[in-house]
Amino acid sequence: MWQQAESERDDFKPGRKLGADVGMSYSATPDLNLLLQLNFQHKAKDSGANAEPADSGGHSINLSPGFSYRVASGTQVYGFLQKPIYQYVNGAQLTADWSVAFGINTLF
Repeated sequence: MWQQAESERDDFKPGRKLGADVGMSYSATPDLNLLLQLNFQHKAKDSGANAEPADSGGHSINLSPGFSYRVASGTQVYGFLQKPIYQYVNGAQLTADWSVAFGINTLF
């Protein structure tokens, strides 16, 4: 996935982002799938007079184990625990030690 701002505002333009994910799924039961993802993200430094390029940008690699579970025909719940295995940021930035994502997929 590629993200890039098309314009700037108040002389600030966020850095470009590139993300890549690779994953696998293991069918543990007919309703339960065990999931594993490797996530890569690179963010360029912000630019403009109101940016702080020395304190923006970086890159990370995360390992994300998860699951999906069929709760009804055409409906699944899923979740991931994302843990950085490599992380580099420029300057002083807040980073998370881990994150969690949950969701629901439904076919209409």
